[in-house]
Amino acid sequence: MKTKTMRWLIAMLVALSMIAAACGGNDDDDTGSGEPAAPATEAPAAPEPDPEAEEPEPEAEEAAPEEPEPEESEPEEEPEFEPAPTAEPEPEIPLTATWRGVTAETITIGVTYLDIDQLVELGFSPATWGDQEKVIQALVDDINNRGGINGRQVEVIMDKYNPIGATEAEAACLRVTEDNEVFAVLFGFLGPAEVANTCIVDQQETILVGGTITADRLALARAPWVNERAPRERTTSALFTLLDEEGMLQGRSIAIVADLPSAPQLDEVGRLLRDHGVEPVLEIATSSNVADLIAQNQEWAALSERIRAAGTDTLLLVGNVSAGIENAAINGLEVDIWATDASGMGSNLGANVDPESARGAISVSAMTGAQTYESDPRMQECKDAFAAAHPDIEVKHPDTLEEGEPLWFTALSGHCRFFQIFEYLATEAGPNLTHETFAEAIANAGQFSIASQPYASFGPGKYSSNDSFQLVAQDPDLGARGQLVPIGPMRDATP
Repeated sequence: MKTKTMRWLIAMLVALSMIAAACGGNDDDDTGSGEPAAPATEAPAAPEPDPEAEEPEPEAEEAAPEEPEPEESEPEEEPEFEPAPTAEPEPEIPLTATWRGVTAETITIGVTYLDIDQLVELGFSPATWGDQEKVIQALVDDINNRGGINGRQVEVIMDKYNPIGATEAEAACLRVTEDNEVFAVLFGFLGPAEVANTCIVDQQETILVGGTITADRLALARAPWVNERAPRERTTSALFTLLDEEGMLQGRSIAIVADLPSAPQLDEVGRLLRDHGVEPVLEIATSSNVADLIAQNQEWAALSERIRAAGTDTLLLVGNVSAGIENAAINGLEVDIWATDASGMGSNLGANVDPESARGAISVSAMTGAQTYESDPRMQECKDAFAAAHPDIEVKHPDTLEEGEPLWFTALSGHCRFFQIFEYLATEAGPNLTHETFAEAIANAGQFSIASQPYASFGPGKYSSNDSFQLVAQDPDLGARGQLVPIGPMRDATP
């Protein structure tokens, strides 16, 4: 009995080993056909493996669908090996005539400029500005040598004007805009002649880069108008803010005196001073014409007594400073002098004013002439352009000029700013140069820089570029007539 049992067990083991070998030796799979082997009740015959039971291939093939790797990987690799076709570049828009003064090849602009010789004769300027037409043409040529503006060359019409009154300025406006049909005018009109700026932007509907913008004049404009000077309200506010930061404002007894052209700004200047906690002791506008020196001196003689009687320690001048500085000295006023407008200071101090009497007069400005000459990269561009056109003319440092020498640097720096603004905006306006695209360029300009203005910007409702302010004081020991020197840090006042 034991022998039979042993033989049966041996036969069973041999059969199981053969089935396991046929299933591929998978220790985790306990069947070959999906059915368990039935136990034998009699001694089995020599075992023959069932061919059908030994076939594992169908089950292995049924499990294969879990491996669809080729189909899944193809979409991920498709961008690498089959990139999407690039769009064809849009063809360049051919240049055409787009506006008055703009042809397919050229942009015609007008540049008005001050008749400085007459100002020298009248005592309002210590020296001429050299040949301004050479300065203007050199800046035009520089733009053209660099390829023009969006492929168009710049052509220029020049016309000078007498700033004493508006008659000559209005005639110049008509000559430039009506007779020559320019696209834009640069510089515009300053001083008493500035009322003629509306001839450009209103009657003649022509773009103006320059002049003095006021709310009333801007409301009349039917063409885009920008300039490089911050409005008096903004400049005056910056002056008071910087003085306040330096601890120089509180406790002052301030008399505000505006010249005749600046009389409309008197109330606003007083309000800004009160906003800083200081009540002015006097607020006066003079009534004499700036060209009538005798009438000015007579008026200031009486005015000086009022200033002295009010206990004034600080004289705040609104507008041109020459008459105020001169008469404060003539009438023995012992006061500090502040000015809301630095344009008549530095080397532009009136020829009738003793430079020593202006010592220490404080204003607010962008970079001084010395700073601009020595370290301003945008000004260097214009100096290089003029030097290339006129290597025989030396544009001297403003602090090294002898009395009576031409103020080439004053002319070059002023015109440089106008040209840099126009080139920037006209370029941003694009090939389709019109009033509308120029206005869009003003609204979208954002921040940039021009000569003497490291911080500049335009934007919706902002039409004056300057955002650069620092306190400056008159130093009569520099240059022929004195220069402005910084007495505080530069401030970025970008809105």
